Amino acid sequence: MCSFTHSILSFSLIFTFLAAKSQSKAVNDFTAILHEETLNKVFTAIGTIKGSNDFEVMLIKGRYNWTVIGPKISIRPDSSQFSCDAKVDVGPFSYTTKVPGHVKITYDQKKNEIQVKIVKAIFELYTYIFGKKVHIKDIDIAEYLTEPFIFEGPKSMATDFEFMMPDSTMKHIYIQPSVCEMEVRWKEIVTRCEVDVSDKPFKTLPLVVPKTTPTPTTVPQPTTTVQAPKPTTTPGKK
Repeated sequence: MCSFTHSILSFSLIFTFLAAKSQSKAVNDFTAILHEETLNKVFTAIGTIKGSNDFEVMLIKGRYNWTVIGPKISIRPDSSQFSCDAKVDVGPFSYTTKVPGHVKITYDQKKNEIQVKIVKAIFELYTYIFGKKVHIKDIDIAEYLTEPFIFEGPKSMATDFEFMMPDSTMKHIYIQPSVCEMEVRWKEIVTRCEVDVSDKPFKTLPLVVPKTTPTPTTVPQPTTTVQAPKPTTTPGKK
């Protein structure tokens, strides 16, 4: 059984400062890039993804088990995809099938979050009875990966430094990203920002998303209730 963690993932993004250029829409002062490889490293950290349950079909009862093999997210400008293999055991019958899926990528400006969520990844669960293929149900892996991968956006990457003037006085310079836009490119998620620069502290501080305690999520399993033993009494004593 696998636990899935919902948390803000902090890591070193690749930042590229771009020279200011006049463009039709806005000036791209600052760019943050989240690579496809980083998303797939998350799967490595998650570990084994699997599920199991009982089934009954044509008066035959049994139990099935499935395990995800080689999960991968492919970032594409038109439609990002999820793919993996599913190894399935249905009683004495076993097989492996490819699982295609769809991924939704969004950027929440207010929360300063880049969210990557698997929205669909369906494979067929079946068995053979008397040599005939019998459909049991469809399994959607997205229902087991309910929480998106969440990455802190670039808005919190503010900085400041001191600059010595010709008269030897020190001037404090403050820099912070302001308006940010996300673009999905080939194998990477690009967030472009305008940068505000001032010699005075900004009245509105950049948004910093509070860290949350990871909440484990597991595939539902049957539970059993253990009753506490009843107190015993010794004859002749109260």
